[in-house]
Amino acid sequence: MRYFIMALLCLALLWAELDARLVRIRRIRRLVGSSERDAQITDYRVSPLDEQGVFKYAFKTSNGIDVQAAGTALETIGIYSYTSPEGEDIETRYIADELGFHVVGRHLPQPPPTPDYILRSLEYIRTHTEDGKLKPNVF
Repeated sequence: MRYFIMALLCLALLWAELDARLVRIRRIRRLVGSSERDAQITDYRVSPLDEQGVFKYAFKTSNGIDVQAAGTALETIGIYSYTSPEGEDIETRYIADELGFHVVGRHLPQPPPTPDYILRSLEYIRTHTEDGKLKPNVF
């Protein structure tokens, strides 16, 4: 009897986990509508490499995604845009080079402005020597 109860308990736990996963899948399917799942590429352009090794490509999809990129193996610049689930137009510009991947977009978090006392401190450091004397010919 004890094994039967333990087996039922294990089955109940497995059923609860399966049900939780199904709920998550249904929630994701609601967020990603059928237009997203069934999106088609409506425009696709690719340029072959030129003499300098520069490539270019662009594509658009039926659900409003727009992607463009150009560059070489060492540096690529591009832009992509889409409409968020909240209806906001998202546009992201990027550059990828030897210094990393850098993105710019209004939707991305921005740092707070530098406090005035920090700016004054940086100016003081720029215009004074380590012993506190004014550096000559600093503009």
